[in-house]
Amino acid sequence: WMIALVLLLAAPLTQARPPILCQRSRIPTRFHVHTSQRHISRVARLRQRAGHGDLAGKFDKSSFVQNDMRKAAMKLHTRDQAKEGEQKTQKPISQWEMSMSSILRFLVDSKVIHDTLDDIAASYSELSTLNDVSTEIRRGRNIEKDITQILHENPELNRPEPGKDALGYAESLRSLAGESVPAFVCHFYNTHFAHAAGGRMIGKLIADKNFNGRTLEFYKYNGEPKELLEDVRKEIDVLATNWDEEGRENCLSETANAFKGAGTVLQNLK
Repeated sequence: WMIALVLLLAAPLTQARPPILCQRSRIPTRFHVHTSQRHISRVARLRQRAGHGDLAGKFDKSSFVQNDMRKAAMKLHTRDQAKEGEQKTQKPISQWEMSMSSILRFLVDSKVIHDTLDDIAASYSELSTLNDVSTEIRRGRNIEKDITQILHENPELNRPEPGKDALGYAESLRSLAGESVPAFVCHFYNTHFAHAAGGRMIGKLIADKNFNGRTLEFYKYNGEPKELLEDVRKEIDVLATNWDEEGRENCLSETANAFKGAGTVLQNLK
């Protein structure tokens, strides 16, 4: 289903509904302000269990990410990819343009979105642990290295301004996080998952078509992406145990918006 994530990310934005603006903002205050000692102990036990690896490397039936979020994503497959699929087949990524100038625009827009995701995660107390375990999957610095290198090797090119769609999506993420942290978490996880998983296929095509096989820093990780994402997944599962039904639904209902929003940057390559 990684391939489907990439193709959905690249689909036009016109079909995506606006991000939800729910009445209940963020996670209940008691979680991050008036947390009881009993609650702290419960969260600590969950994190300790995850940290010891009994949930790592295998399917966990109690996982909100592996069950609920995955089911929401599977519905966005095409029917030829999965029986749950409900979407039309997309243009193969092998037919995308991927010129040097389009790659540069893609990187500039990607940096806007990834920097925004990281900034928001660092701004909310209830996301502090998620922010900590996400250190190795952050892409901003890697993207900047690629932009600098491309401009150095192609002096005829100028650094483009971020696209209005990318800027608009970044702004919507900030607004969404203020209304519902669970809804923002959907965007955070799906964007990182799509890039580290299926997005690496795009990275290989870019490398082969434009850089003689050289992989961009954007697609390099200090470790195995699957393992790095597993740490993020575990923390989101911990967070989800403290969301009420509305919070969980807010997260799941943002799945299509997460794919469409992050897909604004991929439009540069088509």
